[in-house]
Amino acid sequence: MNQLNHTIDAQRQFEIFDESQARIYLAAVYRLIDFFGWADLTLTHASTRVPNSDCHFLINPFGIKFNQIKASDLVKLDFESNIIGNNNQITINPTGFIQHSSIYKSRPDINTIIHAHTPYGVALSTLDSGLLYIDQAAMVFYDKIAYHDYDGLAVDHQEGKRIAEALGKDKLCLIQRNHGITVCGQKIDDAFIYLYMLEFACRTQILAMSTGAKLIQPSSEIVSSFSKQIDQFKQKLDVNPSTKKINSFGFKALINKLDRLDPSYRD
Repeated sequence: MNQLNHTIDAQRQFEIFDESQARIYLAAVYRLIDFFGWADLTLTHASTRVPNSDCHFLINPFGIKFNQIKASDLVKLDFESNIIGNNNQITINPTGFIQHSSIYKSRPDINTIIHAHTPYGVALSTLDSGLLYIDQAAMVFYDKIAYHDYDGLAVDHQEGKRIAEALGKDKLCLIQRNHGITVCGQKIDDAFIYLYMLEFACRTQILAMSTGAKLIQPSSEIVSSFSKQIDQFKQKLDVNPSTKKINSFGFKALINKLDRLDPSYRD
């Protein structure tokens, strides 16, 4: 059995990353969001660009429970909200479309976006301090975090534009004040690991602040040094550099977990 699993993993390392594979990994993200309790019913949304396309991306149909989403359920859209294919009766979360399409149009380096109302992420979004770099998970986001003040639902293109402008030219995570968090990545696994780490960091900060004790704040030099160390560490582990293929050991482990629990997300 171990030899069989090793063979499957080796085959996946050389798989062609096309739309069908992108669908499988994005469906996995939705299942994992549900597994960790971050679905907020069906109000969270994640998307990824269609490989080899400049103007199409995949996102969930509005209303399907995340623990039931399959690769074939995902909807392909263009930046004008036109549904590509035979799913014209499908409803898309309009706030999801506005936010994701706006970011994709302004940031060609970003290929995956996840917006979530995670419990601790939402709690932290209400704090004036924002994210404090008081633990290693938080330090991962040094110089990667941007903030956007709450301005109601993102139901028009102007709000989408403001969100993209708040993210800027090089940030990968956005704390939307009094609302939630948005994480982005060059690859699907990058974005999901950022989601996991950011919620972990938010939880640590909320729990630490709830004690009422004085927080130990590492110096900016230490935080900056740690951030550089993490980037170097990732480069050493990335034996097959690519802006699309999945390389994160953590994400691969979660994929294997899903395959054991319920592989129907691949359908």
